[in-house]
Amino acid sequence: MTTRALDDVRVLELGQVYNAPYCGLLLAAQGADVIKVEPPGGEIIRRPAVSPGGASYSFLMLNADKRGVTLDLKKPEGRELFLRLVEKADVVLENFSEGALARLGLAYDVLAACNPRIVLASGRGYRPGSPYESFAAMDFTIQAISGHMAITGFPDSPPVKAGATFCDMLGATHLFAAILLALRERERTGRGRALEVAMLDATFPSLMSYASPYLETGNDPGRVGNRHAVPGSAPYGSFPTKDGWVAIMCVTDEHWASFCEVCPDPLLADDESLRRMPNRGPRRDWIEERVAAWTRDLPRVELLDLLVPKGIPCAPVRSLGEALDDPYNVAQGLLRPVAVEGRGEVRVLGSPIRLEDEVSTPRRPPPRLGEHNREVYGGLLGLADDELERLVRGGVL
Repeated sequence: MTTRALDDVRVLELGQVYNAPYCGLLLAAQGADVIKVEPPGGEIIRRPAVSPGGASYSFLMLNADKRGVTLDLKKPEGRELFLRLVEKADVVLENFSEGALARLGLAYDVLAACNPRIVLASGRGYRPGSPYESFAAMDFTIQAISGHMAITGFPDSPPVKAGATFCDMLGATHLFAAILLALRERERTGRGRALEVAMLDATFPSLMSYASPYLETGNDPGRVGNRHAVPGSAPYGSFPTKDGWVAIMCVTDEHWASFCEVCPDPLLADDESLRRMPNRGPRRDWIEERVAAWTRDLPRVELLDLLVPKGIPCAPVRSLGEALDDPYNVAQGLLRPVAVEGRGEVRVLGSPIRLEDEVSTPRRPPPRLGEHNREVYGGLLGLADDELERLVRGGVL
């Protein structure tokens, strides 16, 4: 089997919902032994009350290639068992609310006393010590406070959220990078550290197209729909075709010249005043009406066949089903089919990070609740079967 970058790293994941579980998935994809530690009833998107059948599809997608154990950290025996696991781990990964670990008696100083090399990686909504640290954080609320909701939608509509849960996922990918940095630092110092990544902070760079004109000129473009925040780019939007929509953008004069070579409208191609981007901005409503009049009579594929060879930025506006069912996702390892007991074949998330030429399937399907209790507690901690049974009866596992 091919050696992977994190084959010698063990992670105890106290993850719930999306943020820490996706970070754990990225670590597992690079070979880390990720042990998902759940309360005896399971984490929230596994619980039967939320997901009849024992696990939601979201849980399955985010937790392949991990081992799963149960443990009640609120019970003294549960806490002690966890600390014994910490002695044999490299990373503790969690996204509880601020202060939750400390209330459980598992703050970083306690973990480090058991294992000075441990890295405690915490996903948060907001940075501790900030004015927002007491705010409950979800992807929706981070979109609101970060400014993203205010720039999403059309000018005559209320602010709306982006459909994607990008705050959770951007926080998770930055947390993944922070863990790698802490492990690299540990190679030099021999000691771990506590680190936190706030979703609010992680989403900030994605404001770039709106933040740069505001910081430069003080202009807040607000909600501009499908248009670019900086005036002048035209056409820039989604245009109708016979069988769907195509996104087209011309952000340079070269794009415009190439576009005019394929668009047969002489009112666009022959107007010399439109050859410079600043002149196109004030007339973009008229330009885009002319463009739409041309595109709506073409099939989507035919329109793309005209635009793509010219280097004009464009893409089909695909439905969710078209995007997810694209064979590209399987070929690139972004979605990986895996057999799950009682569910048949499930498509789970892979990793966008490719360090190998060959895409391998997950080593194991998402764990059933407590599936690896005997393997982990018996194998790592040496607990006998009768002791495990006692802990189960006592509600510790």
